[in-house]
Amino acid sequence: MFGSNNHAEVNMKTVNSSKIEVETDSLVKLLEAMLNDSVINNKVTNLLKMNSYPRHILLSNWLEQLRCNKAPEKLTLALACLFDDTIAKKVYVLINKSKSNKNNFNR
Repeated sequence: MFGSNNHAEVNMKTVNSSKIEVETDSLVKLLEAMLNDSVINNKVTNLLKMNSYPRHILLSNWLEQLRCNKAPEKLTLALACLFDDTIAKKVYVLINKSKSNKNNFNR
């Protein structure tokens, strides 16, 4: 019995670390898309300013539109990460820090 519990823990750790890697890769793609496309940048920035419920509704609608228009899967996966409130908050903080640093550099 003891051995099987350890096996389950190892599997859970593997699953969790794989999920983190996928989310990290997706977020990097999202940030790249935001740098390269002002429409995506504005939409994501405005989404991140919202509370959870309205963000989820608008994000669902936007993802559906993107899927219907055959948008790259990497982009839709990256945007889907923003359903997670913790991730959305961290991305928002990161974007604001980036804008703040850019403004300070341009002075």
